Amino acid sequence: MSGARPAARWRLLAAALTDAALGTALWTLAAMWLLVAVLPWRRHPLDVLDLALLSTMLTLLGVMLHVVYHTVLIGGCGQTVGKMLLGIAVVRRSGGPAGYGRALLRVLGGGLCVLTLGLGKLPVLFTRERRGLSDLIAGTRPVSVT
Repeated sequence: MSGARPAARWRLLAAALTDAALGTALWTLAAMWLLVAVLPWRRHPLDVLDLALLSTMLTLLGVMLHVVYHTVLIGGCGQTVGKMLLGIAVVRRSGGPAGYGRALLRVLGGGLCVLTLGLGKLPVLFTRERRGLSDLIAGTRPVSVT
């Protein structure tokens, strides 16, 4: 895959939106089951501290689901569900499979993109290989497989 074409920008955006929708649906289901499991055991109404703890746990649940989803799928087959639907694979710069270590680095780089309010994604618009901050950190690139 060393000679593969970079993925089109619109495909990258559509894949990211598809993965976000799927992740939101999975998080919603997991959060509902967590609330169903926890709230019936309560005898008193939730106070502010309980709500803060519950909010923190739900946020951590979302972060863990995101990290596991992207690390396992990118590390295992080079594609998330959104990337599979749109014909995109994530490979090393040399063209080899990304692997689990690089996939985890890519997720952590994506976290930096979130912390910079999306500025880490700007290089996708201006680089020939369409690599964002997460790809620069992990040494990966998105390529078209169709």
